[in-house]
Amino acid sequence: MHNYAQARQNMVDCQLATNGIMAPEVMAAFRTVPRECFLPENKKGTAYSDEDLVLEKGAFFMEPVVHARMVQVAAPERSQSVLNIGDLTGYSSAILSSLVSTVVVLESRNGALDKARDVWDTLGCCNMAVVPGKEAEGNAEHAPYDLVFINGAVVEVPDILLAQLNEGGRLVTVIKKAGTTVGVITVMEKARDGHFSTRRFFDAATPYAKGFEPVTGFVF
Repeated sequence: MHNYAQARQNMVDCQLATNGIMAPEVMAAFRTVPRECFLPENKKGTAYSDEDLVLEKGAFFMEPVVHARMVQVAAPERSQSVLNIGDLTGYSSAILSSLVSTVVVLESRNGALDKARDVWDTLGCCNMAVVPGKEAEGNAEHAPYDLVFINGAVVEVPDILLAQLNEGGRLVTVIKKAGTTVGVITVMEKARDGHFSTRRFFDAATPYAKGFEPVTGFVF
């Protein structure tokens, strides 16, 4: 029988703390939210492994270190609202729930987060709203957001998502060129004049987020 609580603590101590994750609130979120509860039965035993977990229907769990690094550089604050894109399991939204005021979760497939809703209720995550929509289009209805968080890599960031940021808002993702295996965790921040600054942090061999995969075509 798996001791998930101990495995979760080991993840925090041996994977996150040794790789530059220092923000107390981020550490607390990853120590508290049970990854295994968002996984199917046959994957629960690998919940705390230090690699990406590929699931069915294009869903995946990001490697814990990459995920935690993205959350840390996003610098979420308690008063802020987040648009969470590409969270096909509900785990990422649960992590953000304890760090911000509101999490707007974009769901592209009706019913894809039904199991997650039950887990959220059990965990007391009551500051989330699931809205329908395509990942690359975001959700302008509830904009502007203080943070747009994309769970996975993108070839490029769509302008329509940047337009949904508040002044001083950040978009966090992994930018990875088509045909490559490693991208870079990147934060794009909106200035008062509407322009964006870009900061690049850690390398990350993260899969592409659903809806942001490279477009393939014929080569003549």
